[in-house]
Amino acid sequence: MSQGRGLGDPVADLLLAGEAATVDGAEELYLDRHLDEVIALVRSDLSDAEFRRHPLIVLLLARGSRGFEDSLT
Repeated sequence: MSQGRGLGDPVADLLLAGEAATVDGAEELYLDRHLDEVIALVRSDLSDAEFRRHPLIVLLLARGSRGFEDSLT
């Protein structure tokens, strides 16, 4: 949020700003807006462990496995 009133959680900030109606929508919007950064991280020389700890990658990987996890319940 440009006014500095964010919660420090970009997904929650999108929800509170009314830019997304659901957590799923906010996560998708956040990842879409940061696709260039994800690509830069993929191309970077970060170790695998550092790469997987980056908040964008954590979110991306978590979203990628949700369909599978949801199918188990």
